[in-house]
Amino acid sequence: MEWIVLPICLIAIGIGIAIGLPRGKKIKQLREEGKITVRNERFAEKGEEFTSKVGSYASLKEQLEKAVIPCAMEGNTSTQVDFKSTNFAARLYKVDFDAPSGIGIFRFEFTRWKTANYGYADDTLMNMLMTSVEKVFLSLDPNTGVKSYDLDFKTHHSFL
Repeated sequence: MEWIVLPICLIAIGIGIAIGLPRGKKIKQLREEGKITVRNERFAEKGEEFTSKVGSYASLKEQLEKAVIPCAMEGNTSTQVDFKSTNFAARLYKVDFDAPSGIGIFRFEFTRWKTANYGYADDTLMNMLMTSVEKVFLSLDPNTGVKSYDLDFKTHHSFL
């Protein structure tokens, strides 16, 4: 019976490598292309607040429409834009906006996500969305201020 343990371990390692190598290459490529960035493994549990001279809601909307958004997007930049995917949802909402100066404060945060074995089910797509939103603000104002804040969320446990 002990002789079967080694082949089973080797098969498990082989499967892990076969799955992990292509994923690792894809993540490396996305980083090199600037579509994702290195983030904390629990990045969805913090929001980001942008203080930026966007100019107008129309300018912000135009840049969001040009961005690489890996999920459905709907809403109005003057109030809230919702991002929805099967395994996550997020929102970008206005905190404050001064029309004469074109300076606004906006917050981006994940509102729902599914977890997988060792993180978020769609961590790469979530990272891509967050990176795209950051780039939108930086394209409108290279001096955009960004600060993170803790989200107030509840964890749901299943005992099935």
